[in-house]
Amino acid sequence: MERKGAFVLDMNKWENENKTCMLCSNPYMENKKQKVPLSVVDWRPNHSCSMKVVSNLHRSSESLVSSSTSSVNNNWKVNLNVNVGAKGGSLMLAGTNSKLAEYSMGKTKNDKFSFTSQSISCEYYSYRVSGTPKLHQEFSKAVKQLPKIYSPESKQRFYKLIDNFGTHYITKVKLGGSVQSVTSIRQCQASLQGLSVEEVQMCLDAEASASIKAEIKTEVKHCQKDINKMESKTSFSGLFNDRFTEIRGGHTSEPDLLFSADKDPSAYKEWLTTLPQNPDIFEYSLDSLHELLPTNTPTRKNLQSAISHYILEKGLWKNCSDRCQAGIKSDSKDPCVCQCHNDPAVNQDCCPTRKGMARVIITVQRASGLWGDHTTATDGYVKVSFNGKMRERTPVINNNNNPHWAMTVDLGTQDLSAGNKVRFEVWDQDNNWDDDLLGACQQDLSAGVKEDLCALQHGRLFFKLEVKCGPHLSGGLCTDYERSPMSQSLKKLYVSRHAHPIPKAILLEMGYDIDAQFRKCSANRQDEG
Repeated sequence: MERKGAFVLDMNKWENENKTCMLCSNPYMENKKQKVPLSVVDWRPNHSCSMKVVSNLHRSSESLVSSSTSSVNNNWKVNLNVNVGAKGGSLMLAGTNSKLAEYSMGKTKNDKFSFTSQSISCEYYSYRVSGTPKLHQEFSKAVKQLPKIYSPESKQRFYKLIDNFGTHYITKVKLGGSVQSVTSIRQCQASLQGLSVEEVQMCLDAEASASIKAEIKTEVKHCQKDINKMESKTSFSGLFNDRFTEIRGGHTSEPDLLFSADKDPSAYKEWLTTLPQNPDIFEYSLDSLHELLPTNTPTRKNLQSAISHYILEKGLWKNCSDRCQAGIKSDSKDPCVCQCHNDPAVNQDCCPTRKGMARVIITVQRASGLWGDHTTATDGYVKVSFNGKMRERTPVINNNNNPHWAMTVDLGTQDLSAGNKVRFEVWDQDNNWDDDLLGACQQDLSAGVKEDLCALQHGRLFFKLEVKCGPHLSGGLCTDYERSPMSQSLKKLYVSRHAHPIPKAILLEMGYDIDAQFRKCSANRQDEG
C-alpha cells in the first residue's frame, strides 16, 4: 500500500465546542500530558516490542507484492465493487503501485529472483478513528468540486482526487516503529556458490537477529562456515546486498538498520529509544474514502464506483510468461514457479548445483579410407572414451572400408570443469585379443555443436560433438553465470516476469464493462427523468 502524504482527516483540531480538549498522560515521555485530536478515540499507551525477526521467503515478485497487505488488519475490499469471484487467484489488486513493487517487479523480467523479507516491529501506542471524524479542509474542498455525474467524460476528475488522496483512509492504528528489509537473491547465482535460497534466508535471519541482540548461536556458527568457504569472506548481508529497506518511525542515520551489527552495533538500540517521541503508523485497518461521505448521496455512490474502477484499472493479472518444461512440476502455491526433482544436475529451483555442468552428446558418424586387412576390407568399430574411461563401443561393420555407424553416445550431464576430453579409437576386428588399432585422436569439449574429423593412420573418422550448457551457465566450459531474461517480445507487455495489466477482455468476463456501466447509469437517469 502506498501512502499519498495528503491529509484526509483533520488531526489538528483538539478543542470541543465548549473549549475543552482531551488530555492523556504519556508514560513513555515522563507522563507528559498530550492533547488528543477530536477525530481520535480509544487512544492508549501499549508497549509491545518483539525481539524476534519475522522472516518470509518469496520465489516471485508477485508473491512478494501480494504479501505487502500483511500490515492491513481488515478486509480493505469491503463495500467496494471488486468482488472478483473465481478469478481472484489470478488478480493482484493491492500494492501494485507501491515502492516495494517498483523495487522488485521490474528486475524479475531480467533474471530469476527470489526475495527474502526480514522485519521487526515495536508498538508504543494505539488508537481508533472516530465514526464521525473531522475532514481535512483540502479533502472536503476536493470532494465538493467533483462533478455531479460520474461518466466517461468526468472519470479523470474523480481519478485526480484519488491520485491526490488515495483510495482508503486509516481507521485503526498501531503506532511505534517497524523495519522491513527485502533482499533480492539471484537464485541460480546463489546456487553456483553452493547456497540455496533457504540457506541465504536463514543466514540473513541470523545476522538480523544479531543486530537486535536476539542471536541464534547455532545458525550463526553454520553460516560462518559457509562464509569461510567463499572467496569474498564477507557477511551474507554484504554478499547479498541488493536490498529494499523501509524504516517507519524513529530516527536513524543507518540505512541498513537490520544488518548493522558489524558496522554500528548500537544503531538498532539507539533507533528504539527515539520511537516514543517519533512514532509512526506500522499496522492499521482501512476503509474506502467514500465511507466518509453522507450516505445515500450521489457523490458517495459516484466516488465508490470511481474507486472500484480505479483499483481494477491499476490491478495486475498473473499470467505465467513461460511454462515449466515437460516433466517439471510447478509450485502448488505459486504456479509460475517451477520445481525440479530427481535431477542431480540441478536443485529444487531448477538451478545448476555447480559450474561446468553440461549435457554431452557424441555422434560417431562414419569413416572413410580405412585399411585394416591385406586380403579383405576392414571389420571396423570405434571406442569412445571420456576423461580416460571407455564409455561406448560401436557395432562392428564387417568388410567395409567406408563404414557408416551413425551411432549416438549420450553421456548425459557431465562436469566439464573436472575434465573435458573425448578420445576416439578406430579398430579393425580380428580375434578380439589381437584387434588392430587403426588410429586415435582426442578432442577437448566446449559448448556448442561441432562436426569434425580425425586423421587416422589410414583413413578418416567423422564425428559430431554436441555440448549444451546447463541452465544459467555459459562460456566454453559452462563455468560462467548467465542471466535468464524473459522473452523480449513480452517484456514491454509485462510489469513483472509473470504479471501484466488486467486485459479488458478479463474485465468484461468479470462483468466490469466500465463504459457499459456508464451507459446503464445514464439510461436509468433518463428513465427517472
